[in-house]
This record gives sequence, C-alpha cells and structure tokens, in this order.
Amino acid sequence: MMDKAETSLQTEAHRRRTLVVSAIQITAVDGEKSQNVEKLFRLIDEAGARGSDLCVLPEMWTGIEFSNETGYREIAEPIPGPITAALGQRARKYGMYLSGSMYERAADTYYNTSPLISPDGAVLGIYRKTHLFDAPNRADIPPGFIESAKVGKGGAVDVFETNLARIGMTICSDLRFPELYRELALKGAEIMTCSSAFLSPRFDHWEFFLRARACENQCFIVAAGQYGKEPKSGLAFVGRSMVVDPWGTIVATASDEEGLVTAHIDLDFIAEVKRRYPLMEQRRPELYPVLQGRA
Repeated sequence: MMDKAETSLQTEAHRRRTLVVSAIQITAVDGEKSQNVEKLFRLIDEAGARGSDLCVLPEMWTGIEFSNETGYREIAEPIPGPITAALGQRARKYGMYLSGSMYERAADTYYNTSPLISPDGAVLGIYRKTHLFDAPNRADIPPGFIESAKVGKGGAVDVFETNLARIGMTICSDLRFPELYRELALKGAEIMTCSSAFLSPRFDHWEFFLRARACENQCFIVAAGQYGKEPKSGLAFVGRSMVVDPWGTIVATASDEEGLVTAHIDLDFIAEVKRRYPLMEQRRPELYPVLQGRA
C-alpha cells in the first residue's frame, strides 16, 4: 500500500501532465494596433482566469495590414521588444506560456514570427514562418497575395523544452506542408501550436488539416485563428479556433465570434495512442529518399 507521501507525489506528477490550454480568436483591424493589443490582452486575462497553462494567439494579431502596402513595417517590432515585454507581464501574472505570431523587425528584414513566452516573462524561443502564403492566382483576394514580398522565410524548425511539454510552433499556411509537422514530431513535440489567419470560406481545409496533422503525428494541436471580416481590406477569416487530440478528435472549438476556447488535455494520452498504434516505429525512411534529399 502506498503511503500519503507517495500518493501525493503520483498525484502531482499526473497533475503536471494534465494541462489547461486556450486559443484566442479576434478580428485584428488594420491600422489599429493599440486597439488590437488591448482587445487581445483582455482575452489573455480571461484565459488566465480560467487557469490556462498555455494560451495560443492568432497570426498577426497586432494587425494583418493587407489594406496598407507598408503598414506591416509600421507595426513590426524587434523580439524581444515592447509587445513581448507586455506579453511577458501577463505570462508572469498568470503563470502561463504564450505563443502567437506578429510582424518582427530584425535588422533590415521583416518576418512573420511567433515568440514563445515563458511564465517567467522571458522569450524562450521564436519560430519564423517557414512556408509563406504566396497565392498570386487566388481570385478571392485580388490581385492575389504574395507574403514573401513583405517578409522573409524562416530557416529553423525547433522544439522547445518547457516544464509543461515539448512544444513546436507553426503558422497558418504551414498546415499545408506535412513535412514540417513530421519534423516537429520526430524531434519530440507533444504539443504543436498553430497561429493562423486562415481565409474563409475554407472551413473544410482548416479542420481537416488540423485533424490530419494531429492524428498522423500523434500529438495535441492548439490552433488559434483570426475571425470574421477585416473591415478595411474586406478579407474574411475562418476563426473556429480549436484543440485537437492525438487521435485527430476535436476536443473543443470556439464559437463563431471573437473570444477564446479552453480545454483540459492529458499528455499521457499521447503515450496511450502510440501504444495502440506505433506509427513512428513503423515508418520506413529508406523508402522516402526524395524526402530525405537523397534522390
């Protein structure tokens, strides 16, 4: 029979594997950075009140700036910088991790970057979007959208060790590139975040990409998206921020409004899913020479 101390230790160990995660969705308005920040911070406060251990923010939540050719330069900041410092204050207050993309200014180059803010308020790491949204022939966003004309491509795919879990970050159109998610999985990611401004009406793509990426890599995905129509550009976004488990099951989905969705997840479920179906052990890299760059 276990004594009380042993029982307490086991309970504490399991508690650390059971997390509260939240994803925020807002409509960020071009040219209104301070209002966007204020609105998002109110929702971070709500996520904190819910006891969130991790809160994921949408893509370019300080402003998308599609309606202004140079607007992204005006709102871009260095990382670390004022915005990440303000996020750090919230992270310390609530003891949570925060992740979400913004325009980063780094010397003479701009990036679409997600910082990972730790509960001590520091920038634990960054992820610069690697697969940019270049869609010159999309009739629904005339005259097409070329993200690479504004920002540079990221060149690193990292998994960050935290006291919650091993976390990998992704951004929006990365979802269409399964190789990125497999790389994160092979590096041990247990939770993958996705900060997005996924264009409406592609609700179907948004949902099945998230479910597929979670299922095929046997990890949790916490995805936050821009929501609704941005009034100055006319662009509309899916929203539907969600949490997906390692079976590809949607654990929770946000309503069609600005707000946040919160879910409890048990990281021990990852090991159980891998026990039921050891996909990673059954991979055959020798059959994928093109993917390995050997063909």
